[in-house]
Amino acid sequence: MNNIETYEFNDFKYVKDYDSSDHKAIIEHNKEKPKNIFKFYAISRFSIDALIKGYFYASHPIELNDTLDCSPFLWYTSKPIEIEQYKRLWGNILSDKELNEYFEEDCNKENLCKGFISNVYDTATNLFGIISTTGKENNPLMWPHYTQEKGFQIKFNTSELEKSIENKITDDEEYLGLYPINYSQKLSPIDVSAFRTMLVPLYYATNIKSEQWKYEDEWRFIVGKQNMGVPYTKSGLVQREDYIVDKANRYVYYDRDLVEEICLGHNFFNAREFEIEWLDEKNIRVKPRDIENNWEYKNQVLLLEYIFENLNDKLYYSGVKYELDDNEQHFLIRTKEKLGIKKTDNDSFVITRTDDIIRLMN
Repeated sequence: MNNIETYEFNDFKYVKDYDSSDHKAIIEHNKEKPKNIFKFYAISRFSIDALIKGYFYASHPIELNDTLDCSPFLWYTSKPIEIEQYKRLWGNILSDKELNEYFEEDCNKENLCKGFISNVYDTATNLFGIISTTGKENNPLMWPHYTQEKGFQIKFNTSELEKSIENKITDDEEYLGLYPINYSQKLSPIDVSAFRTMLVPLYYATNIKSEQWKYEDEWRFIVGKQNMGVPYTKSGLVQREDYIVDKANRYVYYDRDLVEEICLGHNFFNAREFEIEWLDEKNIRVKPRDIENNWEYKNQVLLLEYIFENLNDKLYYSGVKYELDDNEQHFLIRTKEKLGIKKTDNDSFVITRTDDIIRLMN
């Protein structure tokens, strides 16, 4: 028996070596890991808590922003699945008679093993989570899509972050890797009947995405834990209750000192949510408004206090400036400007512009 299973799609190869002491699969590709990766956040109590405590939320596939991403419909079978796989899944739950009856009912031309595939998907997605990052610091779509231009972006050294996540994984958890997304013109389902286990199909399903998302340049951490939960009620027309043991089971920790930079969105300091006073050409007093329609007041205060206390020398602001092309015509580019920050009193802060501006190109 061949103890190495592989599946190739585009320029990616999904591999499981059953002779290896490592029971994980791997994804082979020719993309070089970026030196830095970035995470974009909207302002919320969840994103601020994650920054302050140094963790990422490892999403269930249902929680991703593309219904086709990690979809169970990326699995199908062209022929009956071996009963041994049914035994591995239900052997300790069903009697031999019950198991054989269920196998005959589920694994036929009418049902195409849908019950098996659905249950394996539910079981597997309770045991892993996805952390999406990008290797691209600047793209005109990332700020509006993920922060509404009001949130923030954090920057990491890729290798240091990867080491930190792996080092903080506990004995009952597993670091499954950091991989680039396999962007594809067509999302082709994988025939699971060709594999001894569902590991190769699982890694494939977590890794393929429509090329319409290619602008994101996504690099995805995959982490495994017990009882990470399945949020069924977030999926359309599903009546099943959520299976949630502890939401914190989806938290994946890192050394928070690894944050190299934090960049606030261009519209973070807006007059609807902040009192803004220009003290002079460089210094601006800002204070989050404690008013009914500023739902993020407490989170804005928390974030600015954390930045002042911990990221004072790493603060940037997302800006815009004119450039001249070869024909002496103006065009707009995004920038980021280093800021100083001081806390004064009553949740007020003084932001100092430095004119230390970094030019960002797509």
